[in-house]
Amino acid sequence: MQEIIKQKITGVWVADHDGSGHKYLHNPTGKHQRSVTTKLGVLSKPHLAKWQIKMAINWLCVDDRWKRLQNEHWKDEMMTGAMLAPFDVRDDAGAVGTVAHNAIERYINEWIATGTKPEDIKSFAPTVCDPRSIASMRAVEVYFKKHDIEPIASEILVGDIKYSAGTLDFLAFVDGKVTLIDFKTSNGVDQVGYSAQVAAYKYFFEHMTGVKIAKVKILHLSKDSDKFTVLDVKNLPQAWKAFKQICQVYDWVYSKGDKIINDIKRLKI
Repeated sequence: MQEIIKQKITGVWVADHDGSGHKYLHNPTGKHQRSVTTKLGVLSKPHLAKWQIKMAINWLCVDDRWKRLQNEHWKDEMMTGAMLAPFDVRDDAGAVGTVAHNAIERYINEWIATGTKPEDIKSFAPTVCDPRSIASMRAVEVYFKKHDIEPIASEILVGDIKYSAGTLDFLAFVDGKVTLIDFKTSNGVDQVGYSAQVAAYKYFFEHMTGVKIAKVKILHLSKDSDKFTVLDVKNLPQAWKAFKQICQVYDWVYSKGDKIINDIKRLKI
């Protein structure tokens, strides 16, 4: 499996992110594709709007900040603070998840390189590490101890020049079956986004290698303890079909040129 990945996947796609967002370079053609998560961003998420309002109100309630809204001297500062509050919460959660994700990757790579599962995943954490990141790391370790796992590869760049590209978190033999595992540390579960994302990774890998993935698991990690939830996609073919349609919508939305033009009647002379 590792040799197949080396021959058919390694170097085909390269991360080439910039100020405009996450994108990947397809070396054989020299063309770029936007990331899977970027294309999924075209979907409307009404629940996020409600969450943002809640976070803004919570921020205003701290130390009775809302009272300052009645004072012209503080009004603009309070409104700006309330508007930024949801993004501060999001960025904080993202930072915690990134630290955990990077430590998990180092843990898995050490396992693959040495052929022996490391004793303690916490040894791969930064010297100063948020307890929430440690909790997510330990959740992964607990999951690994509950199953017979033989790691194959982590952080695999996969894609299809027609649709998108992205990074597959972890591929392993889990209880004897080739399994794709995607690690999630978000507070909630995005059913549409998660299912479409892993369905895309599964298709990309299979299309590039010709190797079938038997199982797909989403490992939703707690940031409070070493707990986890294993999620399965109910209908992977349907999720992949939906993702292709999402890509079409994204490409149309961000294509150049006007979508609506003036109805100008031209007179022939």
